[in-house]
Amino acid sequence: MINKIKIENINLDNFSEFGHLISKESAFKKISINQGTTVRHHNISDLELNNEDGISAISIFSGSPRNIPVEIKIMEKHPIASQSFLPIQNIDWLIVVSKEKNDMPDLDTMRCFHIKGDVGITYKKNIWHHPLLVRKNQDFWIVDRIKKNENPSINLKEYHFKENQIRHLIF
Repeated sequence: MINKIKIENINLDNFSEFGHLISKESAFKKISINQGTTVRHHNISDLELNNEDGISAISIFSGSPRNIPVEIKIMEKHPIASQSFLPIQNIDWLIVVSKEKNDMPDLDTMRCFHIKGDVGITYKKNIWHHPLLVRKNQDFWIVDRIKKNENPSINLKEYHFKENQIRHLIF
C-alpha cells in the first residue's frame, strides 16, 4: 500500500501553526514611503534568527525537481531559528510539514501545501519540514541563521523514515 499525502492550497489559516506566508496580502500594514512612490508592505513575517550568537544571513538555494512520484522519506527542523524561503522565479512550488511527537515528526499529521510562485514562507523555529520541493529548476532567497564554525547539527535535526513510513506525493 502506498501512503499518499494530499496536496492542499496554502493560506494564512491552514499554515499559521507552522509559520508565516510572505506576500503583499499578508502584510499587517501598508505604508506610503519615498515621497509617495513606494508602498511598504510592513511586518509580513516574524523572524527568529539571532539566537545563541548566530547572525542573520541571506543565501540562494537552487532547487531541482525530484522523481515522480516524489518520495517523502526525510524531514528536518531548525530548533534554534526560523527559516524563510522566497522564490526568485515566479514558479509554483510545494512544502511538506508536520507537527512534532516525542521529538520526532508526527507522520500522521503530515501536510503538503501548494504555494504560488509569488509567495514565500517562513518556517517557525522547531517546525518539521521536508527539504526544498520544486517542480522545475528554481532559485530561492533564503533568510536564516548562520554561525561560523558551529556544528551543523546544532540548528539542523533530521529524521530519516523507515521503509514503511515513506509517503508519496502524486501530482
